[in-house]
Amino acid sequence: MPFPTQSPTAQSFSARSFSAQPSQAETFGADILVVDDTPDNLRLLLSVLGKQGYRVRPVTQGLLAITAAQLDPPDLILLDIKMPDMDGYEVCRRLKGDPRTRHVPVIFLTVLDDVVDIVKGFELGGIDYITKPVRTDELLVRIDNQIKIQLLQKQLSAQELFLRTIYNGIEAAVSVIDVPDTAGVAERGERAGGDSAGHDLERQPLTIINVNEAFLRMTGLSRSQLEGADVRRFVSSEIVRSHHLACIETGEPITHEDTVELHGKLTWWLSTHTPLRNDQGRVYRLIGTSLEITDRKQAETQLAKRTEELSQALESLKAAQSDLIRSAKMAALGNLVAGVAHEINTPVGTAIMTASTLENASRGITTELAKGELKRSSFESYLEVATECSHLILNNLQRAGELIHSFKQVAVDQSSLQKRTFELKTYVQEVITNLRPQIKSSSHCVRLSGKDEITILSYPGAIAQIITNLIINSLTHAFPDDEPGQITIDITQDSALTTLRYHDDGCGISETDQSRIFEPFFTTAREKGGSGLGLHLIYNLVTQKLKGDIRVASEEGQGTTFTITLPNQLETPDPIE
Repeated sequence: MPFPTQSPTAQSFSARSFSAQPSQAETFGADILVVDDTPDNLRLLLSVLGKQGYRVRPVTQGLLAITAAQLDPPDLILLDIKMPDMDGYEVCRRLKGDPRTRHVPVIFLTVLDDVVDIVKGFELGGIDYITKPVRTDELLVRIDNQIKIQLLQKQLSAQELFLRTIYNGIEAAVSVIDVPDTAGVAERGERAGGDSAGHDLERQPLTIINVNEAFLRMTGLSRSQLEGADVRRFVSSEIVRSHHLACIETGEPITHEDTVELHGKLTWWLSTHTPLRNDQGRVYRLIGTSLEITDRKQAETQLAKRTEELSQALESLKAAQSDLIRSAKMAALGNLVAGVAHEINTPVGTAIMTASTLENASRGITTELAKGELKRSSFESYLEVATECSHLILNNLQRAGELIHSFKQVAVDQSSLQKRTFELKTYVQEVITNLRPQIKSSSHCVRLSGKDEITILSYPGAIAQIITNLIINSLTHAFPDDEPGQITIDITQDSALTTLRYHDDGCGISETDQSRIFEPFFTTAREKGGSGLGLHLIYNLVTQKLKGDIRVASEEGQGTTFTITLPNQLETPDPIE
């Protein structure tokens, strides 16, 4: 928006004198971005501001102003409001919304003098609002003030950072130590062939210039005793050389533990000295933070005493763990007994009911025979019932016998864990049969594949426990939403090894948990009664008892696969149980 041409102020803009001269030392060379769509106004402002030593960047469009500020943020922006394409309000809004430019102060310079316009300018983030026509001296003073404010804010930010460094972790004793500049002395010493800066620093005082309240409280000394004193008054020259001077020479923080006698008592302290550098890179301050660790040292002594007690407790824990694992084995056997009892109940019950039917039929035919009323048709009907009942009784008792035989073999194997040669697939099928009640109570199915003739010399009881625990583990953990799932067991064999691949298509195991699933007592279903010993028992049986290897592969939502590799011929002698 152009300045009003009828205004004598605008006509004499570059010729007016002003009374408030800005401080050239503080504001010389400040970068000012001037945004105005009128070239004449830009030329006038460029002339006036340039004479004051400012670096002026004129821009005629709002979008160009935003780009220029983003690429090289200025120290100040003079912004017109009434411009084509994008007005000054929108330019200011975008600048304040960009982290690269939001800190840049914006002064609106416009002919709009309505209160609503002024308030809107300040609401959008403007720090000043000047209406045209403007007096030159007023404009320069306002610009100078805002640039001074920016400089003060930067100084305050630096001081705030300095104070945060000192008092970070205020519970620690904090001290600020002045490091003298020995460069001039060192230069003179080198010309004279004398001492270096490092040697000269050993003779220069390291003056304590500030301490916090925690330092006073912990040492019991007064501020007047500490501030202005050389640190060598309170610590040995050896500590100064190995800690303070080493920190200055290396420019790196140094942490150390020392003993200090305070009030007739030997105390332990953990201290860190951090160097602060000036713009030339010279270490000019040391920030010391100290914590009394006497209690910690005493605790370390007590910890050493407790180590032996904990070692004994660990042995007791290992014994208890062995008892728990033994209990877990018996619990698995108990589950097997309960399952087989449930499974046997069906064929035995059917046999009893069929025998009762046969008994009633026999009693009826006997009565008819005694009365002399036996007919051929009645006898033939009786024979049909007797034949069918006998067939049902025989089939169900045979089924019960098979279950008892399977249970007996698996139970003996699990209780005695004797090594023998057996057909692996047939034996695994017996174990699955014994677990049928648990499987039937869910909506899941178990499929077994592999060649029937695969035989191994190993411990069938251990394998029964492994299969039982894997299936129970899947039923407990893999299908949390009771959706129908499938468990597959595939058995393969080569010349030396037999591989049993167990897979369920359940929810899978997280990557974090996969590294812990074989740990004792680790479970994700403790609320369901999980003890965390099932997979740990499997791992021990596979790796120790069967001298094999077990690996797990799983992705969440994709199921879990356990791959167990066993030797075909386990030649190791039976360990003593």
